[in-house]
Formats: sequence, C-alpha cells, structure tokens
Amino acid sequence: MRVLLLSDSHGAVRRMQATIEREADCKTVFFLGDGLSDLEQVRNSFPDRSFVAVCGNMDLKSAYTSYDDFAYKYLEDHTIIATHGHRVSVRSTLTDYLAKAQGVLADIALYGHTHRQDQQMRAGVLFVNPGALCDGKYAVLTLTKTQADVTFCTCAF
Repeated sequence: MRVLLLSDSHGAVRRMQATIEREADCKTVFFLGDGLSDLEQVRNSFPDRSFVAVCGNMDLKSAYTSYDDFAYKYLEDHTIIATHGHRVSVRSTLTDYLAKAQGVLADIALYGHTHRQDQQMRAGVLFVNPGALCDGKYAVLTLTKTQADVTFCTCAF
C-alpha cells in the first residue's frame, strides 16, 4: 500500500491538486497541517481517496474545528500517529513526540512544521517529515505488513 504524505502547502492549491493526481495509486493521503484551506479546496475532487488531516500552527483553529492536533490511523498492521509538530516542539527535538507515539503504541510518526524532508528511526518508531509542499516537497510511504519505506519526492510542476 502506498500512502501520500503532504504538509505545509501554504496556498499551493494547484501543486496540491497536481500532486494528488500524479500519485493516483495512493488511496490514503495524510495532510500534516498549514494549508487546511488548500486541502478543503481540492479534497472533493478525489472521492476515491481517504484523507487524514491535522491542524497546523498557521491554520486558524476556529475555522477548522473538525481537525485536531493529532490523528491516528491503522494501516497494513502499522499504527500511525500524525501531527503538524508545533505542539510537540519538533523544531528542537523529537523527544516529546516520541513519548506521545509510544503512548499510543505507534510505530510510525508523521509530522511537518520544519519544512525539511526527514526520516529517522528512534526507539522503534519511524519518524517522517515529507517537507513543505509549498517548496515542491512531499513523500510517499510504502507499507507492507512487515515494512515501511519512505520515498522523498520533488514536484516538477
């Protein structure tokens, strides 16, 4: 199973639309905040996709009350936690987020906020930041029952 990871679109609606179209075999899309208005503009164009989204620090919480700071999904025997990252200080450390991930027995922890593509394994938890879509960066997570692989991508559009 391939899963599309997007974050920090910051107004790049056309890039979001084109990326979701390009990654047509990714039937699950995680959006990790800072551009919920962009997601709201495109999500109805993809009725065949399942969207999981969280609120970022630049998303007005009052405007997006249906989005939480954390989301959880179970896919292919993996427990995934997702957040934007500002509530667990990912700019300086992953320690707080690791504790949160371990608390829900997650083996994959997704985040954005820093605008940098990154993957790290910490205490059995795979941390993935797809980078900022506004900078043309995103990632695809390929899941099997026993493995999780990350491919970092750059938009040419």
